[in-house]
Amino acid sequence: MGFIIAQWSLRRAAISGALFVLVSVLAVFASLPLAVSSGVVRDRLERDISTWAGHPVSLGDAPSIDFWPTPTIQLDNVEILPSTVAGTDPIMRADSIVANFNLFSAVLGAPSFSEFKLIRPTFNVELYPDATSNWSSASGELAQGVAAAVARDLAAQSGEEAPVSAVIPDSAALGAVTIEDGTVKWIRDPGAAAEKLTAINGTLAWTAPTAVARANITAIFRGEQVTLAGSTSAPLLLLGGRSAPVEIKVSSAPLNFDFAGTASLGQDFFLSGALKLSSVSVRRALEWSGTDIKPGEALGALELSAKITAEQTKAKLDDLIIMIDKNRGIGVLDMALREDAPPLIAGTLAFNSLDIASFLQAFTPLPKAGKDIASTIDTRFLRELGLDLRLSAQSASFGPVVLSNLAAAARVEQGRANFDVGDATAYGGNLIGRIGISEQGVDGGVKVQLSARKTNFGGLFDAIGLTGPLPRGTGSLDIEVTSPYPSWATALSDLTGKIDLAVDAGTVPGLNIAKFRELAKTERFFYLDQLGEGTGFAFTSARFQATIAGGEANLTTAELIGPEQMISLSGVIPYSRSSLAIAGVLARPPVADGEAAPANPGPAPLRFFIGGSWPRPVISPVTP
Repeated sequence: MGFIIAQWSLRRAAISGALFVLVSVLAVFASLPLAVSSGVVRDRLERDISTWAGHPVSLGDAPSIDFWPTPTIQLDNVEILPSTVAGTDPIMRADSIVANFNLFSAVLGAPSFSEFKLIRPTFNVELYPDATSNWSSASGELAQGVAAAVARDLAAQSGEEAPVSAVIPDSAALGAVTIEDGTVKWIRDPGAAAEKLTAINGTLAWTAPTAVARANITAIFRGEQVTLAGSTSAPLLLLGGRSAPVEIKVSSAPLNFDFAGTASLGQDFFLSGALKLSSVSVRRALEWSGTDIKPGEALGALELSAKITAEQTKAKLDDLIIMIDKNRGIGVLDMALREDAPPLIAGTLAFNSLDIASFLQAFTPLPKAGKDIASTIDTRFLRELGLDLRLSAQSASFGPVVLSNLAAAARVEQGRANFDVGDATAYGGNLIGRIGISEQGVDGGVKVQLSARKTNFGGLFDAIGLTGPLPRGTGSLDIEVTSPYPSWATALSDLTGKIDLAVDAGTVPGLNIAKFRELAKTERFFYLDQLGEGTGFAFTSARFQATIAGGEANLTTAELIGPEQMISLSGVIPYSRSSLAIAGVLARPPVADGEAAPANPGPAPLRFFIGGSWPRPVISPVTP
């Protein structure tokens, strides 16, 4: 019994000792906050920020300390002042800063900080031509770390030992910073208005000088919500203007941008890596970016991926895959910013299929359809963009016209824009052509040239929806139309030019010559559809030549020559009103030189007048 009592006494003593130790530890922990001086924590935070940034820092004099669940200090009226120019505006101002600190280090009088939150900060950035800014400083742990990292990199590039003095401070890194409702203002030209990035919320994490630096933020730029995610595994080299690995992704409604590669942000700017870019509306993206370039009205979606190499004033896109609206092409593009000329885009693109009209509207505001030809074209783009593209396509279309094996070029330079079709196959024949727009002071204009050879005009007429008594067969076509005005144009009557159509053996559907003569004897006027179906008028050759001016086409030559009869036409076609005023003769074809006149002269020549409107003209026989 005595042994049991003794054993219980020992256990009770052990339990009592343990409880005493636990109570003592809890008492010590509970009394630690009483040993923390808010002034010491505030002064150390102010000193640490100043030492890191290399600029004077001012914090409010009324700190607020909270110990649960994590020891934190909050100070209001935060300012970072530039060290280079005294008496100027702060380079950073925030309503408050909240910092987590280590309780034990604070008790010892040397608090250390791990995470920060800036509440409603405003960063003011002035960018200078030498790639420095008002944030640049010759002192501070960040500047020391950058200088040391650059010195080490230069030594490694030259195969030498790193200088002994190139020591990177352990505190050169930023740490973990949360930004709440921040603003960044930056300016390049002292006479220009500052750009703004507002409503910034997110985190910046760079926990050690050699660690990966990451940024994940959302913001508003020019009224659009933007999400930015970026990282670099060599932040000190990047800040020092040296080449460093970079990954960045920007997402917004007007534009999405993704880059992974190497970048140098110093005076000798350089970029190399994989680029992806997409926009649902390039017009909206250009307007949002603030560029002076005015793209075509119809330009919509754009997607591209490429290997990019860029310097200060030029860039090259290799292995390019581009989608302009629904036109997918591959190739190479070069882009250059020129001092005394607009930006230049040059290169070669190959397409499986190409919609020529929508492609041209991506760069030049041409009319969207034929009915819009009378609307004004804004020719400012001729002064805002240089273009030199070589294009090829297995199949292409221009409105309803289908082409194959297209070789073309698009060029905009010195107040002129040209789209040249060097060669294309269309409806069994070959096609070449040019669309040109120029602007020369108050003069200038538009010019369209087209030349087709060995073309099946029946198939072409069907494709473009032309109906009526048209010559169908294989032949050639030459068109040249111009407008004298710098915009295209106020009316169709402003167009001038000429048309030359020559067709070999073929037919004019619906033109029954026997029925035509029969109706001419009995009717004062009749329509072509009264001729019946028939087989049409077979001809051995057809030739039409006309000049265009003042909204009218003047027929200088119009002949349909058949084996036994021919039709000759002359007159005016006021096409701007879709009306007709043509005189015609139906007679035997002329006898060729060296041939005898036929024994049977056939029917007498029949004269007639064609009026009404196309495609249902009215025919009135002319009686002697």
